[in-house]
Amino acid sequence: MNRGKWIRWVAFLALTVAGLGLPAARAAALVEPYNPALLITDEEFNDPYAMSCEQIQAFLNERSGILKNYVDDGKTAAQHICEQANRFGLNPRLLLTMIQKEQGLLTTPNPSEWAINWAAGCGPGWASTKGFAVQIECAARTLRRRFDAASLGQTIDGVTPLNRATLALYRYTTHVAGNRDFWRIWTRYWPASAPLADARPAGASSPLPAEIVVDSRLVEATPRLVNDCRRGWVVGTRGGDGHYFVTPNVATAAESTNTVIWRPNLPRAGVYQVFAFIPNRAALPWTCGGGNPVWDTGNARYTIKHRDGETTYSVNQAPLHDVWVNLGAYYFNAGADSYVRLTDVTGEPSMSRYVSFDNVKFVFVGE
Repeated sequence: MNRGKWIRWVAFLALTVAGLGLPAARAAALVEPYNPALLITDEEFNDPYAMSCEQIQAFLNERSGILKNYVDDGKTAAQHICEQANRFGLNPRLLLTMIQKEQGLLTTPNPSEWAINWAAGCGPGWASTKGFAVQIECAARTLRRRFDAASLGQTIDGVTPLNRATLALYRYTTHVAGNRDFWRIWTRYWPASAPLADARPAGASSPLPAEIVVDSRLVEATPRLVNDCRRGWVVGTRGGDGHYFVTPNVATAAESTNTVIWRPNLPRAGVYQVFAFIPNRAALPWTCGGGNPVWDTGNARYTIKHRDGETTYSVNQAPLHDVWVNLGAYYFNAGADSYVRLTDVTGEPSMSRYVSFDNVKFVFVGE
């Protein structure tokens, strides 16, 4: 099965492509077997093209539930799901799964009035969220907000989600049981390929490494990593053999001169959680004159190149000191065609902040 697909974030683009009559991209449930901390990938969450409006209706027609013929406010259930998925840049399968998880409407031909009125479990009992059409809009809006505001590292019901999509789902349904139901429904309707039983290559006597670290001194950098205050990344130390690099920021891409790329050689394809180490800029001396700036950028833009495209993740590095920051979990191919990229562009006034970097690591999660 070809599981590759483009990441599409903007609902306007979704509507534009639909207007051109381009085919919808096929997508699959990408995470299997069940891992409570990684339910679906961020790419799958943000894929409004996973199903066209016609495909949503065809999917409902194949189910035994009421929604195949249900109309609210002059529109079919499929139309409501399609429109809200496009509006908020979400995979329509999220909404279909929520409807089944909360009220079983995909398979129930004669649901209660309550089940219809609070189809997606969004604000159940509130007059402002009552009704099928309102529920679909409420669920899509809430899921989008939960994803966009996701701050990794939170623990909910004993689970610390590995990516923003899973955290958004736990913020919507705040217990493991409900999210296990979500995964079961998702993989029932959109099953993934079975994972490999053993990730070791033939003849291997020991497991492949679970963690790949790309040292900051081994990155691909423009310009080269030379201790040059005028045009390069300036090197510092953080004790022992630790090194970090830093450069002044610029506001726009037109002003940019500095780029760094961490490129791992991954031994196997699969889901990897990506972490960037943020050095303690405030505790390190600046040797290039002009005072001793201590403030790192509030908008370091890490771009992760993974199997399904690119994802940019913004990090406020100013308050961080010698910590690993979780940049999310993504699917990567084996080999060296994936990377993490950082530039000196932050959007803040030029030369007002510094962009520092250190090591990046890729932690294997599963096939």
